[in-house]
Amino acid sequence: MIAALATVVCLATPAVVPVAAPVVDWFRSPSCTWCAGNRGLEFAAEPGRRVVAPVSGTVTFVGPVGGVTYVVIRAAAGDGVNAVIGGIDAPSVGLGDEVPAGAMVGRAVGSLHLGFRIGPRRDGRYVDPAPLLGLGRKPARLVAHDPAPVSLARRPGHPIRSSTQRHCSVLPPVVASARGPGP
Repeated sequence: MIAALATVVCLATPAVVPVAAPVVDWFRSPSCTWCAGNRGLEFAAEPGRRVVAPVSGTVTFVGPVGGVTYVVIRAAAGDGVNAVIGGIDAPSVGLGDEVPAGAMVGRAVGSLHLGFRIGPRRDGRYVDPAPLLGLGRKPARLVAHDPAPVSLARRPGHPIRSSTQRHCSVLPPVVASARGPGP
């Protein structure tokens, strides 16, 4: 049985895209607390690119985690919503700073992560940031490998066989990918 879990996140003002770069990896909800997944969006930011606060709020954490510098902002009017931004070089904000949405928080080191967590770090739930930012994925489309054309017409030099023989063709499977490039 597949359980559908919906989380509604309400922010007083719309969230702001933190960096001018394309999304290269989309949100994939993990099946358990410690399971694999992508708890946010990954942006292909150029090193040194300006990173801004996605929401207005208070900076609750600035520092390295596993060698990556993070800035966490608790949304001012988001009922426990925290914006988690990872991949920042030389943060321009400090612990306890009040930042408006769109204010610079640092520069990107390259790939930039943005996640939205509801609740405290230890038992918080991550939600897909794309709808909060007004981003959408392109719809998945089926793409076939370039199969050799199949012709049922008579080939020169080959006799036509009796009508009891069937002409069948097996094409490679059609592959659909939801992890393609975003909009």
